[in-house]
Amino acid sequence: MQTPQASVFRSRSQQGGFTLIELIVVIVILGILAATALPKFANLGGDARMAKMNAARAAIISASNMYHGRWLAAGSPAAITFETTVVMNATGFPTNAGMLVGGGGFADYDTTAFATTGVLSADSGHTGCSVTYTEATGTVSAAPAGDSC
Repeated sequence: MQTPQASVFRSRSQQGGFTLIELIVVIVILGILAATALPKFANLGGDARMAKMNAARAAIISASNMYHGRWLAAGSPAAITFETTVVMNATGFPTNAGMLVGGGGFADYDTTAFATTGVLSADSGHTGCSVTYTEATGTVSAAPAGDSC
């Protein structure tokens, strides 16, 4: 004869599960992990602006070198005009206004000061994040360090 099986159901006090304190401890630990990981991802906008300015710097250097080579190949004329804008000055490098016309592709940048000062900013809200083009020598300043963008 078989012995009767114990009841499958347990009383409420014998049921397994998480207590409220255990759940709170887990939530606190997840909060601490999230707080330490947040600064890692908080500056993604600055990194994007930094990459944008590095791309602009490379485009300006490339255009400057290309136009300077064209100037040398043409026999070093005093100036070359492109679409009613003097693109190259007497040194063979593009002028600031000429860089805007000939270089192109600066629609996403703040170019308000570029024609006069040679400073190209990421946008009007981040004027410290910029590169500077010197038309007399065709040099471009390095893009700023990550914290300034």
